[in-house]
Amino acid sequence: MVFHGNETMMFGDVDASGLGHFAHQVRLLERAEFQFMSHVGIDPHEWFMKRYLFPRVKLEVDYTAPLHFADNVRLDVQVGHLGRTSFSLVIDVINMTTRAKAMAARMVIVVLDPTTEQPTLLPMELRGAFEPYLVEPVKSVDGGEE
Repeated sequence: MVFHGNETMMFGDVDASGLGHFAHQVRLLERAEFQFMSHVGIDPHEWFMKRYLFPRVKLEVDYTAPLHFADNVRLDVQVGHLGRTSFSLVIDVINMTTRAKAMAARMVIVVLDPTTEQPTLLPMELRGAFEPYLVEPVKSVDGGEE
């Protein structure tokens, strides 16, 4: 399953020529993550500010087509992997004005205990909310989905 969010390129997202500024476009990824978490029932403020720390430890972005001021974009989010103490989000940013994929990203996020600041097990509630959005469902030994 894929979550679809929406945003619009604003003045603060573009450079003087009206093209999306690469660093500001990373904010689209953060917006996509926030919208996705809210969609699956995980209150970002509660989870990210009180229960756990979620540092992003790796970000890969391919910029494949330009974004312009006032372009409408769709934020497609899937879960790339669910590990013991980390997960990844796969985010495609589609320029709905031009119908071109503007960005393809993969973000790796570690779950930390806020007291010790050490990795901790991925909470079952989070795992359960994310599983339907896995890019490729995990297969069990007998060939069925887990």
